Amino acid sequence: MSKLHHPAALTLALICLCTAQTAQEEEAEGAMDRGLLLDAVKTGILSSLGIEKPPVVHKKASQTELREMERLYQEKLTELGLNMNRSNGMSTLLLPHRVSKLPAGHGLDLRRRPFRWHRAEFTEKPSIQEELSLLHAQLYMSRQVLQRAAARVKVHIQGSRSTRHAVWTHTWASGDTTQTLALDISDEVQKWIRDDSGPLVVEVGHRGADYNFNISLKLTQKHAISRMTRSNKEEEECDDRELCCRQSMTVSFKDIGWTDWVVAPLEYTMHFCQGSCPHNYRPASMHTQVKSRLAQISKGGISRPCCVPAAYQPMVLMHYDSHGKLKLTPFEDLIVSKCHCA
Repeated sequence: MSKLHHPAALTLALICLCTAQTAQEEEAEGAMDRGLLLDAVKTGILSSLGIEKPPVVHKKASQTELREMERLYQEKLTELGLNMNRSNGMSTLLLPHRVSKLPAGHGLDLRRRPFRWHRAEFTEKPSIQEELSLLHAQLYMSRQVLQRAAARVKVHIQGSRSTRHAVWTHTWASGDTTQTLALDISDEVQKWIRDDSGPLVVEVGHRGADYNFNISLKLTQKHAISRMTRSNKEEEECDDRELCCRQSMTVSFKDIGWTDWVVAPLEYTMHFCQGSCPHNYRPASMHTQVKSRLAQISKGGISRPCCVPAAYQPMVLMHYDSHGKLKLTPFEDLIVSKCHCA
């Protein structure tokens, strides 16, 4: 996994030029063009990755590789405290503590060939569940097969009275013989999180060859409204006085045509600092206060402080590199979290 990157090109592209300006120039600068900002983002990201143009991906990763990279991606987000998305949701990927084959004859159907059963046990519950409410939970499975196999699958959650039915989806492109399955089990997971019980036990049955497969559980949860209110405080500080504050814009990798090589996130909220810096407004330091005073005295002979980032938060990009390999690249100073005058 690569070290944190420093997108200097992006920082330079967005930096405020602290020069003496007329009121007309300030007004023109105030309405930043979205197209120019997106161009700056694209140039900055590519420059930080050490490439001049987006890589051309000739062959995509298999479902197994994608699942493993998704697990590493979620781990990195958690490590950096970044697993909050724009809707204030949080995604957690749980892997089973144990997956075992059940003895022959389990769930025997005498009318047909018997089902082969695997049992997966999830023991790790979300550590911050008291702060969250569950939106939905999906059971993911994937397997590599050597030939076309039976598509029907039975899924039974221990403690449930009924057995769910699902169907494998096939991927036979470019020699990739992958089957995948996604099943919503939100009700069962909600009960598991709420009750003081043991592991969540999932039994999966299928006919045909006994292929090994990967099982994971993705929980999507949501924070309380009070957390949302606090997280939006910075944007609420911007007002019609056009003073220095943090403004926001959504960057969609689909809109800029990068979804063929950027896997995650699909979009992110870009923040930038903009606005005027009157005397003693959000000064970054004592030097800023002195500079502001000198600008007043000199009547434009010395440039005033300008609105610049005071702090950043990182963003992790899951993407293909120029060799067609999936990788994770964390950017340390891509997203502005706070602005001040300097």
